[in-house]
Amino acid sequence: MTTRRHFLKGVGAASLVTLLPNFAFASTQSPNVLIWITLRGAMDGLNVVVPSFDEHYQKLRPTIALSKEQLNPLDKGFGLHPALKSVHQMYQDKQAMFVHACATGYRSRSHFDGQKILENGSTDPFDPVGWLNRFLTTQQNNQALAIDAGLPLIAQGDVKVSSWFPHKLKAEEEQANLLAEMFQSDAKLSANFEEAMKLESMSMGGSQNKQFTNLAKQAGKFVSSPNGPNIVVLELGGWDTHSSQGAEKGRLANQLSKFDQGMAALKSALGEKWQSTVVIAASEFGRTAAENGTKGTDHGTGNAMLVIGGAVSQSKVLSNWPGLSPTQLHEGRDLKPTVDIRAVTKGILQEHLGASEEALNITFPETDDLVPLNVLTS
Repeated sequence: MTTRRHFLKGVGAASLVTLLPNFAFASTQSPNVLIWITLRGAMDGLNVVVPSFDEHYQKLRPTIALSKEQLNPLDKGFGLHPALKSVHQMYQDKQAMFVHACATGYRSRSHFDGQKILENGSTDPFDPVGWLNRFLTTQQNNQALAIDAGLPLIAQGDVKVSSWFPHKLKAEEEQANLLAEMFQSDAKLSANFEEAMKLESMSMGGSQNKQFTNLAKQAGKFVSSPNGPNIVVLELGGWDTHSSQGAEKGRLANQLSKFDQGMAALKSALGEKWQSTVVIAASEFGRTAAENGTKGTDHGTGNAMLVIGGAVSQSKVLSNWPGLSPTQLHEGRDLKPTVDIRAVTKGILQEHLGASEEALNITFPETDDLVPLNVLTS
């Protein structure tokens, strides 16, 4: 006779009980929507939100720099990479802004440590609790959901957060009933299975495509569902452009096109919810100011982050520009950070989700003196 253990082993990682964690969500008492996107691999912000006014930009990047004519215009003399067509339209509609020369408190160049610090909101890569989870501990009557599967660090902690990912398993009603009966004797498995079935129902039978555009579309569907979450975590990897990065076209442009298509799909799927949504997209760090010998860029420090959504209500580039001359670069090689990503996130949590000062300081430990930036209303 097939035992439950053998059955679970046979179903494997694609089962409804062990849905993968790339797509995590939780809820707070706020009616507003927050979507966080981790751009894993260190996006080259200097070729995304381009400081074409800085005379050193072209000199540092003789083959990968974009000309002013190739860019979509932003304020303060900046320009946006042409692959971000939908995002630039959002900017023109006062639904997108950009923060430049920003970073976490991390000043080394390890992807793994940098991503951990971006997600845990501290200065310690070994801190096991995500800043989003800390934020949720400050929220009354939060409706966070849980499945026993791995979660991105940003969502890990005392508050349980669900995760969902496309899978190929098709559970017919009869099969689902059999599974439910099988799990009845195990309270944890039973609860997990019930939660998984709820998530499947909320996904509205969507595509099982694992591409970012589909995941963003599914995020919109979840948020738009009755009793759906108002906080969603997504990620898009592939930003580590050490070689053949390209300028108007190439590896970076391809990544930006994926992101751009995802934002368009998200906006469409959110419908009326878009007007109450803020999307934050950020990387663990930026890339070197100068291109390298293989026409790419290496691990750097300062970067750009994107803040998009119907609740943004203004278009601007927020930047205390440090300059790209040799004496202005961080350690003689990187864009110098002048804005802390945590201050930006604090400001959005405060303005958009109503977080108190106490909640913000719990969310981001040891940042009592880091003043929230009012990026949405200033």
